[in-house]
Amino acid sequence: MPARTPLSLLAVVAVGSLALVPAPDLVGGVLDGTGAGPMEHVANVPYANAHGTGPNQGTDLEFATIPVARTVEERVGLGRGGGAVRTRTEVEDRTFVFAGTYTNGLQILDVTDPGRPRPVAVYDCAIAQGDVQVFERDARWYVTYTRDLGYASQTRTDSACFREAEALGFGARDALGPGTFVVDVTDPHAPTLASFVSFPKGSHNQTVHPSGDYLYNSNSELITSVVGEVGIEVVDIRDLAAPVQVAFVPLPIRPGLGTESHDITFNADGTRAYSAALSQTVIIDTTDPADPSVVSSFVDPAINVEHQANPVTLTDPILGRREFLVVEDEVAGASPTGQCPNGGVHVYDITGDLERTPRKVGYWNIRDVGLTTDGLGTCTAHVFEIHEDEALMTIAFYNGGVRVVDLSGLVGVALGELGVGMREVASFRFQDSDTWAVKAPSVSRDRPFHVYGNDIARGLDVYRVDLSKATAGTGLDQWLSAEQALLQLPSEPLSPTELADIALRCKLPTAS
Repeated sequence: MPARTPLSLLAVVAVGSLALVPAPDLVGGVLDGTGAGPMEHVANVPYANAHGTGPNQGTDLEFATIPVARTVEERVGLGRGGGAVRTRTEVEDRTFVFAGTYTNGLQILDVTDPGRPRPVAVYDCAIAQGDVQVFERDARWYVTYTRDLGYASQTRTDSACFREAEALGFGARDALGPGTFVVDVTDPHAPTLASFVSFPKGSHNQTVHPSGDYLYNSNSELITSVVGEVGIEVVDIRDLAAPVQVAFVPLPIRPGLGTESHDITFNADGTRAYSAALSQTVIIDTTDPADPSVVSSFVDPAINVEHQANPVTLTDPILGRREFLVVEDEVAGASPTGQCPNGGVHVYDITGDLERTPRKVGYWNIRDVGLTTDGLGTCTAHVFEIHEDEALMTIAFYNGGVRVVDLSGLVGVALGELGVGMREVASFRFQDSDTWAVKAPSVSRDRPFHVYGNDIARGLDVYRVDLSKATAGTGLDQWLSAEQALLQLPSEPLSPTELADIALRCKLPTAS
C-alpha cells in the first residue's frame, strides 16, 4: 500500500491533541498482550489457510442460540452386560459464533461454554470481505455472507458456495458476480447454501431487515459512482429461490470520498434504518420495508470516513429517555498510518424531531498516543456493537485492540450536564492485534461475560470481562463535548492528492 505521510501527520496532530493528560506507559504491556481494567484473554482459535492466501484473516462476526438435536445413548434394564443400549434424541439450545474471513470461509464455533470455543464447521466460501449477519425465519437460521466487487486474488470459484449456487440455478460458478450468499445454518454442523443475490456493484456489507424478509445492500463504492445510480438496493428474499429487487433508495450526492452506503443498521422494530454512507449519515423511514424513504441526511466535516452508524435508546432514572446515533469514523478507510489513535466515535441526539436535524453531543476516542506496534499498522475505530439494555459498547481498533465502553453518561451530557458521555471500562491489546470486530452474545454489569474479537492476524480471540470489579474507567480514552470537538478535531476533507493516494484497506480490494 502507498505511503500516507500527509494523512498520517494530520492524524497525529489532530487526534494526538486528545491526550489532555499524559497517557500511561503501556509499551511493555502492549508487547506482552495485557488488559486494562477487569479484562483478561482466555482463548485463541486460529483459522486454517484454506486456499493459500494466508491463515486467519478474520472480518465480521455474529452470534445465534440455535436448538440442536443430539443423540444420547443410555443403558436400560439390568440384564447381562449391564442391560440393553437405547438411543434417544434430545434437543438443546447451543450458542454459536459465525465468523467471517477473507478467503478462509465462514468459521462456525460452539461457544455455549464461552471460555472454551469449539470449532464445529467451516463453510467453504472463498470470498471477501465476508461480512456476516445472522437471521431467523420460520424456525430456520440463516447467515448472509458478502462478496464485494474486486478481490480477485481472494476469490476461489471452486469453493463450495460457488458450486452450490450453480447447482441451485443461480448461474455458472465461474461467471457468478459479486453479491450475497445466504447460508442455511439451522444445523450449524452442516451449513449449506440456500440462496444467492446478485449485486453488480458488490456487497460490501449486507443488512437484513428485522422481519427477515428483505436485504438492504451497501456497496460502498467510492467517488466513481454515477449520479442517479447512487443508493441502496432493497431485495425481497421471502422466496429464497427467487429473490427480487423491490426498491432503490437514492442517496444525496455529497462532496468527498463517496456517497454510497457503507453499512446499515436497523432499530429494533425495523421502522428506521441508519446508513453510514462514507461522506454522510442517512436516516431512512423503513416502516414499510419494501417502500423506504429518506428522513434526513447530514454531514459532519469532522468525520473522515463514515463507516458505521448505530442507534441506541438510553434512559436515565432521573433525566429520562433519549435516543442517540453513534457514528464511527474509520479514518482513511483503515489505511496504515503507523500511529495511534486515528478515527473515533461521534454521538448525536436524534430524539423526536431531532432525527431531521441531529444535534451533536460529543466525541470519544482511545488515548494510547504513539506508534503502532511495528510503526506501520492501522489504529482506527472499526466495527462496534451496542448492548442497549446495559448501556455498553464493544469496539475494535485494529492494532489498538478491543475496548468495552460505558455509554450511561450520554443522557446527562445531552441535556447539558457537565461530565463524560462515554468511558472505557476495559480493554486488551496484543503486540500483533489487528482486530476487525469485537462483539458479545450478551453483556452484564453484575456478572462476568465474554467478548469475541475476530482478528485479521490472530483468528478468534476470547476475552473475559467482569465489570462487577470495575471501580473506574481505564484512563486510556478521552471524551470531548461537541464544543471541544469542534475546536480540536480537523474539519477539512481530503485533498484530491490524498484521495488519489489513499489505500483504503477496508474499502478497496487487494491487488488481483
